[in-house]
Amino acid sequence: MSKLKYIGRNKMKQDAIKSHDGIELHYAVTDIKEDKPWIALIFPFGLKLDLAIPFLQFFEPQYNVVVWETRSILEDSTREVGKEEFSIENHLSDMKTILDLFPSEKYIVVGYCSGAGIALGAANRYPNLIDDLLLVHGEYTMLKLEECTTNFAREIDSLLSMAGKDESYLQSVFDKIKQERLEETSNRPDGIDMPFTRLEFLRRHSANYLSYKANDFEHLAQWVPHKTLLMSGELDAQANVESTKRIASLIPNAEVYIDPDADHYGLLREDSNTLITIWNYLYGQQANAA
Repeated sequence: MSKLKYIGRNKMKQDAIKSHDGIELHYAVTDIKEDKPWIALIFPFGLKLDLAIPFLQFFEPQYNVVVWETRSILEDSTREVGKEEFSIENHLSDMKTILDLFPSEKYIVVGYCSGAGIALGAANRYPNLIDDLLLVHGEYTMLKLEECTTNFAREIDSLLSMAGKDESYLQSVFDKIKQERLEETSNRPDGIDMPFTRLEFLRRHSANYLSYKANDFEHLAQWVPHKTLLMSGELDAQANVESTKRIASLIPNAEVYIDPDADHYGLLREDSNTLITIWNYLYGQQANAA
């Protein structure tokens, strides 16, 4: 059943739809206006829709915006997941299922963090669905290239790989992360660690991570036909600048913006420079097309 939530003075509808394989997909969409262009925000794995409110609120005056949660990870159940449940093809099919609900034939696609990897897949699988492509602080799991990863990313890779491959490690990884969460004092948005708050969430999050990192995002980047803006920040401890530059070098028509003061979470903060940069870029694109 759909429900309305207010974003400032405006309304956001939250609803759910079944995927092609029967998974419940939760999505949110701003109050739809026929004359506005559409933005599809591909959210990171395991985040609740409420974390997208600053993005929706910022862009709602000029755009229709839709965002959805990743399949299964935060499902309120203890069920086991199948081997292919988190394949990139299923993530892309979920995106198509959501976007087919709306009247637009073209979307500005914004992929954030792990959503940037899914956006690369979408540019290959559904090129005609995408108008402009923006990859914001993308996580491309290029762990074999030392310059393209971070200590944080390597630690998370180690923990999630252990938890995903061996059930006997799952509880110990959960306990370790739980203790580190209690000791954490960094300026991260509330709710960013939701996949680590319950053992069943972590089990599915780890399975999804193993599937995600098996993809070759460098290969996908070579076949992106769209003009693409890639954004990163010098203070991003999770997805570093060099990985963004490497992916950009493989996309035929790419532009890179590096913010010296940006960490990983600007897209989730009200009126941040990350949101302003995206707004200004899209305004420039529209002006050039006019």
